Amino acid sequence: MKNCLLLFSIILAVSCKAGGCASNDSVDRLVETATQASFGALERAVEDIQDTLVYPTYATRDELKWRVKSSRNWVSGFWPGCLWYACELGGDERFEQWARSWTAGIEKEKTNTKTHDLGFRFMCTFGNAARLFPERYYESYTPVILTAARTLSKLYRPEIPAFCSDWDVKEAPANTTPCIIDIMMNLELLFWAAENGGDPAWRQMCINHANTTWKDFRREDGGTYHVVRYDKDTGAVVDKNQLQGDTKESTWSRGHAWLVYGLVVCYRFTHDKLWLDRAEVAADYFIRNLNPDGIANWDFQSDVEYTDASASAIVCSALYELASFLPDGREKSYYNRKADMMLSALCSPSYFVGNTSSCLLAHSVRYYHVKDWNQEPNIDEPCIFADYYFLEALYRYKTLRQE
Repeated sequence: MKNCLLLFSIILAVSCKAGGCASNDSVDRLVETATQASFGALERAVEDIQDTLVYPTYATRDELKWRVKSSRNWVSGFWPGCLWYACELGGDERFEQWARSWTAGIEKEKTNTKTHDLGFRFMCTFGNAARLFPERYYESYTPVILTAARTLSKLYRPEIPAFCSDWDVKEAPANTTPCIIDIMMNLELLFWAAENGGDPAWRQMCINHANTTWKDFRREDGGTYHVVRYDKDTGAVVDKNQLQGDTKESTWSRGHAWLVYGLVVCYRFTHDKLWLDRAEVAADYFIRNLNPDGIANWDFQSDVEYTDASASAIVCSALYELASFLPDGREKSYYNRKADMMLSALCSPSYFVGNTSSCLLAHSVRYYHVKDWNQEPNIDEPCIFADYYFLEALYRYKTLRQE
């Protein structure tokens, strides 16, 4: 263990200088070491959890043990998603079997009308399986995905126009409909479904929602609000605010990460350069506000300093996809370098804990101002979505290096 940590430290010291990036060879070594260690961590998690009807959510800070919840929890899709990516990264059939078992437990959520997070649940699971093994899963999994998309589409409010959120604080203004920036991540479900036998109108709903988000959620400095509340009758903006960020006028870094990733997804499905340009603008703001090691603070303007590995993992993965859409040149190289910098930091012993635990990444922030169901602070802990986007970033890095 000590030798492994020493190797990580030496490579990272060479790799990441303030605002810099790693050489390809050093990132290769970091990525390969982290990938192999991740397989072991996931195996330990399978052994620890066992019950395929519960899903890891957040882990204890000191023991690094996963807390588990049912498929009703919004993060439930990330755990089987991790297993699908492990199968893709390593080709071990056991991961496919485990992924399939935990994916099955998600299906009952396809008619859940009380959540806007069906995209997380179904694209990380059924969607990844259909992409990875179309000959085995596309035909049987597509109807499940289409049903989930139809359920999500019912949250669309044409008067805004956007998909509304299923939750808000009690103190929210009366007669308002909340929309949160997280929903940008759930558009992928509807985009995919519209292209694979679902209602073609879902595609335009996604475009309308993304345009509304771009217009109403961005601040003058390029940052973002977490929630915008609209009049239920007219669709007019009533209030712009934060839920999981620090203050009304600060930018919650994970929320901004959702925007970056969602804009890249919009380009993937539309091939309209408008979305690629917007993704670059949002990504540039995120990059400008990073800590020197490439990991974001939980809130970019907060005086409270807690890093959020999940935010950087999300954007790291998004940047690799963004760069893949750009022609060879300075811009493509720039975004790949910035993604490499983030990935190198995430692979370092400062954040990567997969060598001996069942978690992969430490130091994420769930909800700074609210305590969890055990009255424990929601800060500085492993989160399953951080692990998912970390594995996706590892996969995208390795894929790009093979091209």
